[in-house]
Amino acid sequence: MTMKWLTILQFLEIVAAYGIVTLFLPWLVLRKRFRRFSAAEQLTGYFFAGNFYIIYLVYLLQFLHISNRVTLTAGTVGPFLLVWIWKRRSKIPGVIEWVLENVERLLSGERGKKTSLVQLRGTIYRRFFRGKRKQWLNVLLELAVMGAAIAAITYVYGPNMIEAYGYKASDIPVHNYWINELDRNNIWVAGVYPYGFHIVIYYLHMVFGIKTYVLLRIFGVVQTYFVYLAMVVALKMVCKGRFTPYLGVLFYVMDIFNRNTYARFEGALPQEFSMIFILTSVCMAIRFFQEFAKEQKAEENEKKELDQNCRWYLIQFAIGFSLTLTIHFYSTMIAGLFCIGVAVGFCFRFARWKYFRRIMATGILSVLLSVLPMAAGVAMGKGLQGSLYWGLSVINGGKDDETEATDSLVENTELSTISESEGTENRDGGSTVSASQVEALKKAAEEKLAEQAKEQQKPLKERLKEKFAAVRSSIRVNVMNVKPYIVEITLGSIVLLAALGSLMVLLREIDFAGVIFSTAFYLLCMCCLQCASLLHLPALMDPNRCSIFLCYSVCFSWTLGADAIVHLLIRWWKKRWVSNVASILTLVIAVSAVISNGLLRKPIVVDALEDNGAIACVTNILKENRNFTWTICSADDELRMTEFYGYHYETITFLRELQDLEKNPEIIMPTQNVYFFVEKIPIDYAGSTNHKEVTVEGAEAPLPSAGGIEPYFAENRWYTMCHIYYWTQKFKELYPDEMEVYYETDSFICYRVQQNVNSPYNFAIDYGYNNPTPKAGSEEE
Repeated sequence: MTMKWLTILQFLEIVAAYGIVTLFLPWLVLRKRFRRFSAAEQLTGYFFAGNFYIIYLVYLLQFLHISNRVTLTAGTVGPFLLVWIWKRRSKIPGVIEWVLENVERLLSGERGKKTSLVQLRGTIYRRFFRGKRKQWLNVLLELAVMGAAIAAITYVYGPNMIEAYGYKASDIPVHNYWINELDRNNIWVAGVYPYGFHIVIYYLHMVFGIKTYVLLRIFGVVQTYFVYLAMVVALKMVCKGRFTPYLGVLFYVMDIFNRNTYARFEGALPQEFSMIFILTSVCMAIRFFQEFAKEQKAEENEKKELDQNCRWYLIQFAIGFSLTLTIHFYSTMIAGLFCIGVAVGFCFRFARWKYFRRIMATGILSVLLSVLPMAAGVAMGKGLQGSLYWGLSVINGGKDDETEATDSLVENTELSTISESEGTENRDGGSTVSASQVEALKKAAEEKLAEQAKEQQKPLKERLKEKFAAVRSSIRVNVMNVKPYIVEITLGSIVLLAALGSLMVLLREIDFAGVIFSTAFYLLCMCCLQCASLLHLPALMDPNRCSIFLCYSVCFSWTLGADAIVHLLIRWWKKRWVSNVASILTLVIAVSAVISNGLLRKPIVVDALEDNGAIACVTNILKENRNFTWTICSADDELRMTEFYGYHYETITFLRELQDLEKNPEIIMPTQNVYFFVEKIPIDYAGSTNHKEVTVEGAEAPLPSAGGIEPYFAENRWYTMCHIYYWTQKFKELYPDEMEVYYETDSFICYRVQQNVNSPYNFAIDYGYNNPTPKAGSEEE
């Protein structure tokens, strides 16, 4: 089976496994309780319940140090099975008797196979189709539209999944390490961190037996489907039309956004996974405001049911909002901004104590739910993980890595220029600042102050105009694919939404007006966050990350605006079918316009940080060998992928040992099979190697001396691969029968050495470049 077909089957397996635990099992238990809510609300409720349950189940078992396949499976199936049996306890004997009786009659020949099939078909028809023809036609139409949306998402994100097999983000190996440590019940091995994503991957690995490296290769595309689904479901909760919510998918697959706003969707990353819960959780808060208003006006006999509905919406909001913080704190910031938008849009209700106290209590509860496990980790003596400190520094006005590096480069350049021109050496070897330097610095400071004073003297209108132009330019360059009209549409849509909301107020559609105002303010906040430094506002996150969330917000806002316009045009027709026809016509027209104008995004291409041949070899090695009967000698890419199944010897460690054969006369890997991974054309990892093939010139150069993973970055990776390539050639020359080619492509080759574990080979040989002399003028010299 080729890797492409294997990847497709693994993708379907992961979708099925994740769908079972987050949708199917919750549906089995909760469908009767959720029956009175809309399909979108039910779907969201099941999804929240499933994710929340498995995450906190793993937390509990990890704290008790008993998390394994048996306890996880029992903790998952046991409660669901008990609830299912308890609800049907009175019917089970009769059902068993009916089944046994029919089986007996079938086996004894009293009833033929055709009669049984006819009876079964009749039962299915009575239960699902009789009297529901109109309903099923609507469902089929919905499924057709949904299928088209899935096809569009697959077209954009699917091909790359089956073309590039390796991890597609540099920090995935770190997440792989954290997930592996969960296997050892060692949660928070690197410090306390939102572990929701890691727990989901770990859970799927343990319960369904899917290897972690397979999940991390593919789950990025799986979660992307759910990110799109979450947008559609959230829009269905607040939109008037039945099919206009699918416009969100269309807008999000149009070629109008920069590549950096969607390229990360190819990687299995916590931030993108957490996006599933942003819109869905906040829309539950919106539904609370709408439903609670009905309760205040309802009759006494209706108040009880409406009160139950309100409580349900608050519970769902609490679960969804807590999941954002459980998975990634950046998504909590975005959800928080949307909550502020909801407070503004529904200010006429939010400001009332009966609304305020319930929504605030729910918000506090949701934060406590997510913080409690992490607080327990801190109480157990675990410190915070490093990226949390970094995130807090950015929120407090610090700079992200990219900005800090740029500023440092500029500052060092300026200081070196001054030092070269006028600086003097003190007796300790440091430079002193001369009087002329002090004067130059004073002059620069005075010029800056004068420029600021001049700026303040400008008329307010002119300053606002300049600021707006700067914001527009920043969004255009960083987010909108340098298409100016998209920026104007985005900023103009804020005004349009505000106007539509005002019009809805005049038409006494207060609930819908609140949604529109909330979305308008939310989009305004997102645009301000994207350009926070230009507006002298706190930069809660760096612009690159913010652009990902901004595009998601833009698509949601545009769809809601389109839905409001369609609703205005047909609101005088009271029949439901008119609304359905109008919404689907709008969708068809929009799709036709996008396709005819070539605005559909081309399939995304994201290079993997590992050669396809390496993944193919790992897959075959795991399949063909018993655990811990083999060793892979490669770069660090395969270390965390295979640590539970075999041994790993890092390439740079091996090569450095070969540099001193007197100190290391024997290098032995005592397993039945030893595999050497060599990139004939080293991949571009954290920098360009210009796709150069390995050559003698690279082997003649010294090995990279840097530590960590630096030997596999950029040009260093080329030197490393040149050395290991010529070592394999020499070893094959010495042992032609023992050193065989296991797998080879144009860019990659894997050699296998089969050996007797009681008499293993000594890999410490002189391959001609063990300790090359640095060339004259080189950095090492």
